[in-house]
Amino acid sequence: MVAGSQQASSFTAEINKTASASYAMEDRADFANVDRGYVAGFPEKLYSDEGELLRDGRMLDYVTDDAPAPDSVNPSLWRQSQLIKREGLYKVVEGLYQVRLSANITIVDAPDGLVVIDFGTDVGLAKAGLELFRRETGNDKPVVAAIYTHTHFDHYGGIKGIVDEADVASGKIPIIAPGTVESFNKHAIGENVITGNAMSRRMAYTFGLLLPHCDCGVVTGGIGSEDDGFRTKFSYIPPTDPVTRTGETRTLGGWTFEFLYAPDTEAPEEMHIWIPAIKALTCAENANHTMHNIQTIRGARTRDARNFARYLDETLVRWGAEAEVHYGPHTWPVWDNENVVAFLESQRDMYKYIHDQALRLANQGLTPLEAAEIVELPDALGKKWFNRYYHGGLHHNVRAVFHKELGFWDGDPATIMPLLPQDHARRHVDLIGRDRILQEGRDAIEGGDYRWAVQVLHHLVFADPDDTEAKGLQADAYEQLGYQAEVPQYRAIFLTAAQELRDGVRTEGGIHTDSIDTILAMPVDLLFDFVGVHVDGTKAADVDIRIDFTFADSGGDWTMWVRNGVLNARPGHSGDAQLTVKGPKAALAGLLLAPGRAAEAVEQHALTTDGDMAALTALGAVVETFDPHFPLATP
Repeated sequence: MVAGSQQASSFTAEINKTASASYAMEDRADFANVDRGYVAGFPEKLYSDEGELLRDGRMLDYVTDDAPAPDSVNPSLWRQSQLIKREGLYKVVEGLYQVRLSANITIVDAPDGLVVIDFGTDVGLAKAGLELFRRETGNDKPVVAAIYTHTHFDHYGGIKGIVDEADVASGKIPIIAPGTVESFNKHAIGENVITGNAMSRRMAYTFGLLLPHCDCGVVTGGIGSEDDGFRTKFSYIPPTDPVTRTGETRTLGGWTFEFLYAPDTEAPEEMHIWIPAIKALTCAENANHTMHNIQTIRGARTRDARNFARYLDETLVRWGAEAEVHYGPHTWPVWDNENVVAFLESQRDMYKYIHDQALRLANQGLTPLEAAEIVELPDALGKKWFNRYYHGGLHHNVRAVFHKELGFWDGDPATIMPLLPQDHARRHVDLIGRDRILQEGRDAIEGGDYRWAVQVLHHLVFADPDDTEAKGLQADAYEQLGYQAEVPQYRAIFLTAAQELRDGVRTEGGIHTDSIDTILAMPVDLLFDFVGVHVDGTKAADVDIRIDFTFADSGGDWTMWVRNGVLNARPGHSGDAQLTVKGPKAALAGLLLAPGRAAEAVEQHALTTDGDMAALTALGAVVETFDPHFPLATP
């Protein structure tokens, strides 16, 4: 037990016991498949060349093989955690290996060289993964090509641990990716940087990055073990060889790779890959050993559930008759044609079912929440382990379909312009009285009615964030909901909320997606957009700032101005700027994000300036920095 946490209540224990009876616990096929092709694991502790601890393999020792789920963990999530904690090097089929960590690195051993597909989150872990492959196989073929399956950071973050940027720049190693180079960069970087502070904070909750590793804390992330703690040494190299239409092929390492372009699915830019020489297929993250997110709770653009189904069906039409293995960028493969086809058909139908049933109920006048309480997968889909809720959850995915198709408003006139949560809470407390609300919360907890307890106590917590008694009771309710959750992200959110209510906001841990590599890889227009979201519109309402920039190494000439509380920029110089600044992109990016330190930046980076430096002082007065540790459980 962790200090301050509670045991699973008798109600939670019974709910988890009852849940176990609803799952296909007798189906143990995954336990054989997850170990199939195992070659070697990592050492118990894995260090970088600089001596930094990259991975501690003991962090999930409490998730013991074949042990029943403790009362504090949903039995389905416990089963998945027993599977997903297995890591190391695996031989999928002849010519195809995977290094399994929180995200997989796939190594295609083609006749004339290695083709690496996806790179995990961290430079050091990616480097260690390739070294493990070479050490165990004796294979010293060069890496001849790199492939990003989609735009999420856990699939490109480790690229510089395997690929030398100079080899990419020279054309020696192409990086193939879906969408135009501009579009891939925009979505890969924009999603992780423009909203990076908010997303990083939410990720700390959704992935349990602030929780202890124990059966009353984080278990696994459902599709990744997370025992590397989500390494934060991200890198990025922009792609050089875009795939923009289905049917495109590349000859890489002597083998043909065929691509199915699948945009606006699990990521804004995504693609499926077929290697006919070894009959190997990946649908990237459009097919997983889990239901995926239609709307990520960490915060990303809402996805199109219909597109998941559409592109999975197109994949079946193209390669379903031939595919002998499906390997994914998370979890373990599916082998044999009959199983691959059944897997893809079931995943296709799951997403189509969510889409169609959500919109059927919308057209009957139900709100997103009402629909989410009703929709359940039929047993033919829901009893399949690979359709369970280890990354996405049915409840929030149904609501996400509403959001994608109908927007943020749920259709209830009372919600179009509601009171702020703090004001709403204070009005309730004034109307009902603190003592009565507190007693109702206490009674709800004693009766095992935890959802109601969280909601009713929310009024007290938001009306008075210093009410420690109310916060403690709400923490107890959140904790039990976490113990009951099958969706690991729900579990992590509830348990982290309990932690915050008891101990306050923690400033250690977490993750930051706005790495130096991603900021520097930004197209210049996106860089100015990034600066723009830092502008305090109220402070900037009456300023007039006009600055021209020359990006000496790339990007050319740009002009930027702040008027009416808005920062705008466009290519070319304006001719009426108050100041012109010239220098390399890295230095100018630093200057734009910290204009209050302009004198230091100019001197340190030998920037050339012409005009009135007061323009940078004025910019510094309206550009703010973001607090990465804002509260979520309290106002």
